[in-house]
Amino acid sequence: MTYAEKNLMTTIDRLVLGGSNERITPETLQPLDQYHAGGPQAVERLLDTLALSPPDAVLDVGSGLGGPARQVAATSGCQVTGVDITEAYVEAATELTDRCGLSDRVRFLHSDIADLIPDRPFDAGFTMHVQMNIEAKREWFAEIARRLAPGARFAVWEVCRTSGAELSWPMPWSMDGSDSHLATPDALPDAIISAGFELVEWVDETAWAISWFDTIFTDRLRPGPNLAMLIEDGPTRILNFAGALAGGTLGVHRGAFVRSTG
Repeated sequence: MTYAEKNLMTTIDRLVLGGSNERITPETLQPLDQYHAGGPQAVERLLDTLALSPPDAVLDVGSGLGGPARQVAATSGCQVTGVDITEAYVEAATELTDRCGLSDRVRFLHSDIADLIPDRPFDAGFTMHVQMNIEAKREWFAEIARRLAPGARFAVWEVCRTSGAELSWPMPWSMDGSDSHLATPDALPDAIISAGFELVEWVDETAWAISWFDTIFTDRLRPGPNLAMLIEDGPTRILNFAGALAGGTLGVHRGAFVRSTG
């Protein structure tokens, strides 16, 4: 299983706080809790397209350790609900959010998106580096669409396969490729549109992502707390990902959509 990390809070406390139980800030956690290329700067690029305001209720699908959800809430003042199928991630995200003092604005649920029953439709939603593990992409995005209000904004930050070259495993989303389901940059927006969305923009962010990796790598991860310390074989997985982007086998795309009103 790709997402099988345990004792996450123990490791985070050791890396960030040296074992103390002090209050932490979302900014302190950002090197650890952003499970996608681009870190908090990628979230900022999505925020520009979501155009959020404080009354909005926002859905984060595949919320992981909760970094993007906390960043969105802290930046926009919105209420954010994150859903993830990995229980250990949801537990850690919930505790981190409480210790950041954001529990009044951010909550996390251990749930498949198909099982989520919201109090009301969400005004906006986003997903970051999640669909690579989803084989039935149209059906998955359709489940997201059903939880959004007509006209709701939806943003994605996703990995696509850009050539037929062999990938070096493990990658951040798969240890051996058996649960990897990469789409091409043309097929992915088509799947989202067919699921009930209208396209606003589809942008190739690969060059930007490569530049971001260059700021945190030389020939290895820079010292200091980082996500690679939390996941099994983390440095190898992240370096393989960076190499595939630089080599043209993978790309990162940002998409902005709206939920169809028809």
